[in-house]
Amino acid sequence: MKARILTAIVGIAAVIVLVTAGGIPLTAALFVVAGLAWMEYARMMKKITHVYTGPALTAIAVILGAAASSSLPLFAAAVLCCFILLLFLILVIERKDIWALFATVLGALYFGVGFGSFLYLRGGDDLLLPGAASIHSGIFLLWFALIGTWSSDTFAYAAGKNLGRHKMAPHISPNKTMEGLAGGAAGCIVMCLLYAAYFDFSLLEAFFLAVMVAIAAPLGDLFESYIKRVCDIKDSGNILPGHGGMMDRFDSLLFVAPLMLSSLVAMRSFL
Repeated sequence: MKARILTAIVGIAAVIVLVTAGGIPLTAALFVVAGLAWMEYARMMKKITHVYTGPALTAIAVILGAAASSSLPLFAAAVLCCFILLLFLILVIERKDIWALFATVLGALYFGVGFGSFLYLRGGDDLLLPGAASIHSGIFLLWFALIGTWSSDTFAYAAGKNLGRHKMAPHISPNKTMEGLAGGAAGCIVMCLLYAAYFDFSLLEAFFLAVMVAIAAPLGDLFESYIKRVCDIKDSGNILPGHGGMMDRFDSLLFVAPLMLSSLVAMRSFL
């Protein structure tokens, strides 16, 4: 328990510093985190198939680099190009192993798009109208994603533990319940609205974004649980004492960030 608490304190402090700093420090940190997360994924995949680490890490680096440019067309182009080139490269390397192809492309896009979207939220000043929030838009959006994700996880755990009766997906994660899902969604939306109100952000837009986070967070958690169930492991790694691996800590955010980014782009198109 002490190790878990200490890791959480250090982790939160690091997040505060990196989110505030943005730029090169945040980009460098996400490159490292994405690389470590991929290595955990590759180790898990050894249980069922093999993956091509070199091409995948290259694709992840290219996507993150494009996201760091704060150019949405470049970010989208990097994702599409890496998808096509990975397919071509792996087809040339190995023509008969469809599972290796699928696992490599899935993992590269999972981490590239997930962490890339998180990075873009910090630097994409065009995602919000000028003065939409009383703090820097990138900082506001990242904390919105983090607070929503953490709230979803915390309230889901509390509601599931105290009220949980109906299993949500017992074949994937036996401890998750429908009551926990509802509690997590409610807590996420309430906390996001309180956060938005404090920084004078439109409550209507905040509600829409909060609903997206409330949907994406449990899906991200469930997706990683599915991967671990298929690979028959408990934690993705042990690099974070008391918290497992990088995938265990960022699973929800890897779904939240892309959905938030997509929602913001859609909102700007209609406003």
